[in-house]
Amino acid sequence: MHGSRVRARYKLSTPVKAVRLEDHPGSSLRNPTSTLVEIPADVIVEMEGAVAPSGLVSVLWGSVAFSVFYEDLLAGADVLD
Repeated sequence: MHGSRVRARYKLSTPVKAVRLEDHPGSSLRNPTSTLVEIPADVIVEMEGAVAPSGLVSVLWGSVAFSVFYEDLLAGADVLD
């Protein structure tokens, strides 16, 4: 199901603060963890799904899911074709 959607890809030009997400058994939704990271500049992330009312969006960095503020993503990244 996730593979059928087109995902927006971004190349970060500045680091972005993120919260690691973990799979929730029996659900397609992910839960936030207590792991805070800074996704470094010059990496590519893929946006997954829509922006939540809170302003948060899920991104994949490699095969790991993170939650970031959409505003931070737009301010610190360039959209790739």
